[in-house]
Amino acid sequence: MLRFLKNLFKAPQEALACFGRTDTGMVRKNNEDNFAILAERNLFVVADGMGGHQAGEIASRVATENLIDFFSAEKIREIRGNPAAIQHGLIASFYRTNERVMDMAAEQAELHGMGCTLVACLVDGDAAYICHVGDVRAYLDDGYILKQLTNDHSLVVDQAAGLNGTGAASGAGRNIITRAIGFPFAEDPEFHRVALTPGHKILLCSDGLWGMVGDEEMQQILSSAGSPEEACDNLVRRANEAGGKDNITAVVVYV
Repeated sequence: MLRFLKNLFKAPQEALACFGRTDTGMVRKNNEDNFAILAERNLFVVADGMGGHQAGEIASRVATENLIDFFSAEKIREIRGNPAAIQHGLIASFYRTNERVMDMAAEQAELHGMGCTLVACLVDGDAAYICHVGDVRAYLDDGYILKQLTNDHSLVVDQAAGLNGTGAASGAGRNIITRAIGFPFAEDPEFHRVALTPGHKILLCSDGLWGMVGDEEMQQILSSAGSPEEACDNLVRRANEAGGKDNITAVVVYV
């Protein structure tokens, strides 16, 4: 198992300034979140597992590992500077990851129904390319406001928008997740390209963070922090102080 997925990982100084932290929270016994930072490739991933008997933890770990494997150093060199190739690569990586998780669930009865929500961000030049399914989120802090870049794929959001989802279910007490890794895709994963300028900050997080800390407070924490590490520490701390009802994961990138 990639140990940094369950703890923290600090980027080398020559890369984008970035940091990630995951925490079990104050209520849950297991941490089903996973994250990865490949600083030399400017690739950042957060996954939030779903499924009983630790199956969610397996799903999020496998999904994260599959994305890492897909975006090899050679693959990154091939797609750098080509927005269309980056978009195609991100979407293809989600399809391959989804197939892997569904195959594992089909082969092992104890893993039946496992899945995860997933967000990946690849920074290339002056743009961030983001792909996701579920209610893990990507935010952009421009120094003034914290803008949510992704749309939650949940029954509540879909009903509000008059949409129909796939019906993949999250754990008890959570919204119904309508798009997730581990369930057939009715449509392509959501994709965004976002222009970046110096001073921007990117936040990837699980719902254990945004469900406990409001956007305004998260923006204040990002703005006042002196480093990505300090930002992650303070974000996780505030989520726990607010109740820590779920696993908490934050990945912060300074442009």
